[in-house]
Formats: sequence, C-alpha cells, structure tokens
Amino acid sequence: MSELIEGSQYLIKNQKTGMYLTGKPTPDRPEHGMVELQPLREGEARNSQLWELRQGDAQGRFMLRNMERKQSYLHPWGHHNDAGTKLEEFVYEQDHSDSYMWELVRETTTEGDAWKLKCVWGGRWLNIVGHSDAAGAEAEIYDDPSETHEYRLWTLERVPRTASGIRLPLEYSIPKEFQPLDLAASAEENTNLLLARLGELESPPSPEELAHAVLAQQTMFEMLTAAGAVYAGVLLTKTPADAPKEEQHLSSAMLTVIARPSELNNEETVERLARMLGAVHPGAEVGVVRLPFGPVVLLTQESKVENPATLLGSGDQPAVVRQLHVFVPIPGRLAMADFSIATANVADWDHYVDILAGVCNTIAFT
Repeated sequence: MSELIEGSQYLIKNQKTGMYLTGKPTPDRPEHGMVELQPLREGEARNSQLWELRQGDAQGRFMLRNMERKQSYLHPWGHHNDAGTKLEEFVYEQDHSDSYMWELVRETTTEGDAWKLKCVWGGRWLNIVGHSDAAGAEAEIYDDPSETHEYRLWTLERVPRTASGIRLPLEYSIPKEFQPLDLAASAEENTNLLLARLGELESPPSPEELAHAVLAQQTMFEMLTAAGAVYAGVLLTKTPADAPKEEQHLSSAMLTVIARPSELNNEETVERLARMLGAVHPGAEVGVVRLPFGPVVLLTQESKVENPATLLGSGDQPAVVRQLHVFVPIPGRLAMADFSIATANVADWDHYVDILAGVCNTIAFT
C-alpha cells in the first residue's frame, strides 16, 4: 500500500512484533484509555483495534480516531511531549490540538511499505515501551535511535468500514430491483455478480457497455468503502430491443447509505448543515423538509465528469452526474445517515427521485 486514504479505517500493526495497536478503556473513565499492543481479536472487541485517519490541520497530518469510542483519539498522556511519554486515547480537546496530530512518514522495507507515526507536538515517534515483544506492551512516544528503529515501524492494513461492523440505529426498505454491492467482498466477486446481472437483461449490453459498467462499479466501490458506506445498490435497466434505436440505452442509478459524523445530535444539526452546504455548494439546491420522523436536509447537485467511466458509452465525452442527498440526523448520536441516489441518466431523474423518496419514507429509528 503506497497511499493512505483519509476517512478509511486501518489496523495498525507493529512490523517487529506483529501485534496491533489497541485502545484499552479505563473502566471508571469512559472517555479515557491506555494504548497497548495485542494480537488481532475478532468480533466486537476488534473495534478497539480499528483506527480511522482523519485529516488534521495541515496536509499530511492526521488524527487517529478509535472506532470503538468514536470521539477519542490517539494522544500523548497528559499532553506531554517528553521522550518516554506513554500513549492514551482521549476525547479530543481543541486547546491541545497539536497533541492529537500525527504525521505518517512512509519508509520502504524489504517487506514493503511501512510507516513511522510522528507526533506533531514534540516531533517524536510512536514506539513500544521497553521494546517488548509480549502482548500487553504499552505504546509511547520516544526518540528514534537506530538500534530500536524496528519498534517504530508500523504497517497500516486498510479495512472497509462495513467489514468492521458499523451499524446505524435505523431501519429502511430498499426496492428489490436494486442489486446490492457486497462491500466486504473482493473486486473480482463484485465484478462477476455485475456481469451476471447484465447478462440477464432483456436486451444484453454491448461489449463496450459491459467494459464500462465494470470500470464504473469498481470506481464507485473504492469511493464507497473509503467514505463509510453501510449500503450500496445498483439499479440497471435496458430499453427493449424493439424500441426505436434512438431511444435504446442502458440506464443505471446507484443508491447509497453512508454513515457520516455530525457536530450536534439534535435539530440544530439540520439548520447548521443546510447553511454550511449552501455556502460550500453555491450551485446546488439545498433545503430542509420534515419527514414523518423529523427534519432532514436535502442537497441536489450536478457534477460534470470529464472522460467518465459510466455505464453508458465510450467515456470520450463529458457526462453530467446528478445526485440527491438526504441527510438524516441520528437522535442521541453525533452522527448522520446520508441517503443518496446518483445517475448520469438525467432524463430519468424524476423516476429516481421518487424511488429515493419512497426509501426515506420507510426510515424508522431502532
């Protein structure tokens, strides 16, 4: 892996010991936990070994968020920058922002890419206390003498969010015509499923359309796993073969549900988000509507894609992709669900809007 994707989840493994960086909560202080090395654990406990890279205050700087305690980040104990300071995970405090920032410095080894994690405050490196190979060894920040260099090399194993157990506390119904992407499956498995579905259409696509369908799906798959998709489904329709030639086309839309962070957990989220989206996307249509379960933010925008990889043609001409997002605040949580539908078939837009509206009207919190 040569590049790191902001927003993705990673298992951080020490190259010397083969063990993983783990947040260990303090029983009487839920906002606080010490950090140690443990073998990879399966099931629910593994969330404490998953870390999300979140872009910091400068390019190349990240905050490492623990995915079991979503508001806590990797942090030097007591805001110290001295060599030997132990590591903890702690709720982010704006006054000490530098102590939550890390620079990830890539190094090439005989086993492939490795990373050194450098704390912005103090400029020291993530290290194993006492250079221990045993499970339970704590982590610290320290200087980097060459004789202990291997204890400061880490491999980051990317894990799609859906494969790591994220669940939204709500239910919804998707029309059966949508074929879901398996976000935990391999690219090859998803490609084979797509080709099988395309082959079942009344009027099979041309070889060119098949090639571009595969490329488009794989591009979307990479974007969705990085963005935290909980669900992604594709609707494919082909006009009958006996239709006039100028009306024959392969139409597609993708419906997604994505978990996104939120600053607030009440209705103020909606008004603030609407104002922010209107400022950031001046060409989009932004509004607030009330659904049976509460207010949501709507965002409709179009993007011009040069040389697109779509399901529709050769990709040598720009395409317009239209999207509708419905941002749903999660009661009692600093999170939102982003329900969206996107298509390059703008002639079918009204139909796709009706589909998304129907899905949103089935939302019920659990």
